[in-house]
Amino acid sequence: MRKALISVFLFIVIPVLCSAQRFSVKVVGISDGDTFTCINNDNLQLKIRIYGIDAPEKKQAFGNKSKEYLSSLIFGKTVIVNVQSQDSWGRHIAYVYTPNGDDVSLLMLKAGMAWHFVKYDNTAAYLNAELDARRMKRGLWYDKAPLAPWDFRTQNKHR
Repeated sequence: MRKALISVFLFIVIPVLCSAQRFSVKVVGISDGDTFTCINNDNLQLKIRIYGIDAPEKKQAFGNKSKEYLSSLIFGKTVIVNVQSQDSWGRHIAYVYTPNGDDVSLLMLKAGMAWHFVKYDNTAAYLNAELDARRMKRGLWYDKAPLAPWDFRTQNKHR
């Protein structure tokens, strides 16, 4: 009975409470250039996937650089998350803002550390930031033929 109540809490109550909400969290871990672990004010650990971007995978070119850049922006800091939804892995998809209010997605795109995830987002500022980074050959755009993370995942799915 107790396990059933805990399961209900974890899989129903927490997602409902976090859906489309804005709150502050302390960043305690960086998984890669678009995902991090944080602790909320109730001391619950959450996994956040940053909205609007797709960063290189860990084993992909610029994967470590992207992770390091995200870490320099938010690790150990209290940030604001504006949760939009939850993905099939249980991560909260959220806009993320630095302590001084900067949009983390936009910063990652401007630095050339992520792709604009146009499959799920059509924010003009994000598109323009990626195009500018491409033109200036910043970050991953320095490579002659950078591979999008969604293509990298597809290619490596069968290995």
